[in-house]
Amino acid sequence: MGRTGALESALLDILGRDGLVTGEAAAAYAIAEMTPIAVARPSTVEQVAEVLRLACREGLAVVPWGGGTMMGLGAPPRRYDVALDLRRLDRVLEHEPADLTCTVQSGVAVAALQSRLAQSGQTVGLDPPLPEHATVGGTLAAAIAGPRRYACGHPRDYTIGMRVVLADGRVTRAGGRVVKNVAGYDLCKLYIGSLGTLGVIVEATFKLLPLPRATASLAFAFAAPQAACSVSREVWRRGLPVTAMWLQREVGPYILFLELGGSPGAVARSVATASELATAAGGTPAENASPRWQEAMASPARGDTLAVRLSVLPSRLPEALESLAVLGPELTVAFPTVGSAYARWPATVDARSVAGQALHMASALRGTAIVHAWPSASPPPADLWGAAPPAASIMRRIKELWDPRAVLSPGRFVAGI
Repeated sequence: MGRTGALESALLDILGRDGLVTGEAAAAYAIAEMTPIAVARPSTVEQVAEVLRLACREGLAVVPWGGGTMMGLGAPPRRYDVALDLRRLDRVLEHEPADLTCTVQSGVAVAALQSRLAQSGQTVGLDPPLPEHATVGGTLAAAIAGPRRYACGHPRDYTIGMRVVLADGRVTRAGGRVVKNVAGYDLCKLYIGSLGTLGVIVEATFKLLPLPRATASLAFAFAAPQAACSVSREVWRRGLPVTAMWLQREVGPYILFLELGGSPGAVARSVATASELATAAGGTPAENASPRWQEAMASPARGDTLAVRLSVLPSRLPEALESLAVLGPELTVAFPTVGSAYARWPATVDARSVAGQALHMASALRGTAIVHAWPSASPPPADLWGAAPPAASIMRRIKELWDPRAVLSPGRFVAGI
């Protein structure tokens, strides 16, 4: 029996026929033309642990997989033997409405979780693109936050506990299931954003927020980003009950989108105030504008566009947007009060030249940039993550301690980790 047959046989013993995908069907899990030998679809935490014990013992490389909406983020793995599809871990384990907490398995789709919580008038601070497909675990692993970040903060701000399976199959816990957790190093924040290179998130506990009683949406067009960013800062300064905010440009003006939520009276007053601020700054209503932030932020494993994500000081975001416009993206989405932006170009663009210019521009503005998505038809460059950060040596040491055999997503993360 060859290596492929032996691996399939071992996984079959662990997962059963329903939990194993092989052959041509495994091509759906390809990353940059790399296809796994097999796809493991565990339905229990113990099965996840058994798969990783097998991989550690046999020297296999495993890439965790959720809804696939962010699998284009990061470098191609150096090795890729098993895709670990976690979507069968899709249970809501505990929801305590009175305590404003819930514990869920990592394969739950974010939209499904939000729908479940909405029945109790609550929501969780997760806001990934394509939430019908994006899973809780994938959202945390990619540390992705959309326009609700203005009000909800980052996913790490609402994650109070995790259950994580390490590369050698050990099942560990970080944090807890109550808002007041023990003191010490918060390992949840280590795993969030690690892109599945340190452990496989199998459960997460969140603190929740109440849903607003009333909502409203506004959109205003501005000729230049400076005016739109000024309005966003004034909205923030006045403390209007904005639940989401983003700036969007295709061809033509910059559109500032505002979503408000709160009591009916507060929302009505805020709509009037925001309209006055936008009009005074030269904005005009953009009632027919279509939100496209999800399209800008999604990064599937197989795509035909180039996307760059940059981060600068919020005060320098207008300058960054003007510089990006010179590079001719077909879609730009920015979060003014955060200082981050996503720009997307079609497949026909010279991806290497444009990406290089965007990364250089971010550096000139004393910011950072990464290639958020790369056209799958061409080999990606080595500097998808930009220059290695000052903490790269510490990050490598952590990887060596957590995953000495480089089982989990080898080479996917910053500095080749």
